[in-house]
Amino acid sequence: MSMTPNDQNGQRWRVALAMVLLTGLALRIAYLAMNAGAPDFDSPVLDPQLNDYWARALATGDWTPPTYADDPEIRTSPYGRPPGYPWLLAVIYRVTDGSYLAPRIAQLLAGLVNIFLVFLLTRRLFTPRTGIIAAFLYATYWGAIYFEGELNSPVWEVALALGMACLLLRWADRGGWFTLFLAGVALGAGALMRPNVLLTGVFIALWILYTGYRRQRGATTLACGKAVVGCAVFTAACVLTIAPALARNYVVADEFVLISYYGGVNAYIGNNPEAEGVSPTVPDLYEISGLDAWNCFTYPRLVRGLGKRLGEDKFSYGDASRYFYKRAVAFWREAPWQGIKLTARKAWLFWGPHEISDSKVIYYERAASPLLSRLPGFPFLLTLAMLGLFLVVLRAPAVPSVEPKAGALAITYVVAYFLSILPFFIAGRYRFPVVPFLAPFAGCALVYLSNAVRHRHIGRAASLVAAGVLLFLVISWPLLPYTPNRSTWHTHRGIAHAARGRVDAAMASLEQAVKADPQNDEALVHLGFLNAEQGDTDTALDCYHAAVAANPHNVQARNNLGYEYYRRGLYQQAEEQYRYALERRPEYTLARNNLGNALLEQGRREEALEQFEDVYALDPKDPYARYNMGNVELQRGNYESAVEHYEAALQIRPHNADAANNLGLALLRDNNAEDAVPWFEKALEHEPNHLWAHCNLAIAHETLGNPEQARKHAARCSEVNPE
Repeated sequence: MSMTPNDQNGQRWRVALAMVLLTGLALRIAYLAMNAGAPDFDSPVLDPQLNDYWARALATGDWTPPTYADDPEIRTSPYGRPPGYPWLLAVIYRVTDGSYLAPRIAQLLAGLVNIFLVFLLTRRLFTPRTGIIAAFLYATYWGAIYFEGELNSPVWEVALALGMACLLLRWADRGGWFTLFLAGVALGAGALMRPNVLLTGVFIALWILYTGYRRQRGATTLACGKAVVGCAVFTAACVLTIAPALARNYVVADEFVLISYYGGVNAYIGNNPEAEGVSPTVPDLYEISGLDAWNCFTYPRLVRGLGKRLGEDKFSYGDASRYFYKRAVAFWREAPWQGIKLTARKAWLFWGPHEISDSKVIYYERAASPLLSRLPGFPFLLTLAMLGLFLVVLRAPAVPSVEPKAGALAITYVVAYFLSILPFFIAGRYRFPVVPFLAPFAGCALVYLSNAVRHRHIGRAASLVAAGVLLFLVISWPLLPYTPNRSTWHTHRGIAHAARGRVDAAMASLEQAVKADPQNDEALVHLGFLNAEQGDTDTALDCYHAAVAANPHNVQARNNLGYEYYRRGLYQQAEEQYRYALERRPEYTLARNNLGNALLEQGRREEALEQFEDVYALDPKDPYARYNMGNVELQRGNYESAVEHYEAALQIRPHNADAANNLGLALLRDNNAEDAVPWFEKALEHEPNHLWAHCNLAIAHETLGNPEQARKHAARCSEVNPE
């Protein structure tokens, strides 16, 4: 039985699609193999770090923040960041026992699904041939491969957007309320990952109204009724999908927060007198909140600081969001022309040639990859898409005819999504979801070129190529300056290396960061800390001095500089640095603990105790406050009180060898050597070479009449520290 031409065409497109998918799979596997060696593959920073922390906490129940990070208070506050991706990541971690490879594999597979969905969308828009080309363009687009390797949501945002579009087009052809319901669920799920897509839902609802009306020819009243019902089904499905997040926020905070509360601060970041449209910084942050910088872990402190500055005792996260929205609106009211120019700048940056940094400096991420740096970028794809759209609008000969409803939907999504980003700030991650909706029109341009060449219409082909080259040069021209920060890129790599104990690699990256920008105080502080840990305290001191010179307000640099003075016995100089840090950030508990210790070394016990009590008042779970209070009581000879503080400290941090040793010492000095011995032994369980625990055990055993045990631990003292 012979195959019909349609059967042959169908088989040919299936083979071609399989080849595109295999190409996409090969590129993704190659990148995954390379990316597995990246410093942040298993130690993410900034937003990916919060996603990782949040997901692991959900999977394991352990909400202990990462080392040196603030508690983002996810359990007790409304969602700051959208919860959709951490929820998904938590499921992957739970199933795979926390594998860092597993989410990358899941996202690789999602990326292949996206390639297929681009084909389906484009086939519906144009032809199967155009669909194959569009799928190939998306499969080989560098950003698609890159974002699939990040612990972030873009790949899933794209999957949900494409899935929604394909469902809506199926409904436009065949009808069916359930199809519309699933499309609404896809929009709601996308909003749980990026709430700004709710604005696209408004535009899509209008598309549903129009399309539903056009599907019912003749009976106008019935057509309007069905269109309205369809729109209601789509909207209801979206609302039901995001309802759990809304309800949870209300239960936790007793206030209405739409998915997440970052919207206000992001709006102000994108609309203020100093905004450039690309940097996630609040210009007057210290003046309004007492913080020098903020990130996804420190936002609760920003809210409390803002409430304190405003004199509001019960200042909520919703209040903070509304405050920032009002500041953004006030900016437009006071400087409308500046607001218009800023918005125009953001619009150009969205469609321009630059890859704008966000959590990572993606320009250098791409440049450092031998694979990604060779794959097509945004200007190339946008050039083809604009040519394709231009050809469609002109109805040029040999252009695949576009299905009006499908074309309107694709363009509606791109425009609506762009408008939803414009009020905030621009980043490569935020622009990526429009890429799969540009690919169909890019494929259309290449089909036109192919047809022109095949039919020897050399003039048409040459005109299109010339127009493409000119347009590509215009799109690629850096009309507005943007310079990716190489020093920041090296800093983040250094931090990621350090988090996994790769000290040499971390120091090398941080040295490169300082070389690229000698004023990078963040890199200098981290470099100083690593040098101090390696025993090179002189270099550490130099790094901290340089950090303070670069940024006198860096409280971490001040604290660490004070600690180096403290270790040298320069307690007054240490005190000065701690007090400067605390003047800048009064709630900095580490500096306050350190100040108390410096005062204690100077014999100022009462002042020291006040500092430790302040720490305890600020954070009753601080792992050092009760321990330090115990040290004061130990010096005073109040041994029972000292024991009480040490026991409390060990409840907070059971593995604190110093607290266990000092508890034993308090008992020993209170003539209770027998009860002291188990605490010295507990200290040695946690830290086998704890010098003072061995010394104290020697004394305790001698007191108890155990000379052999006393000699044994005295000998260990000499082994641990011959001096």
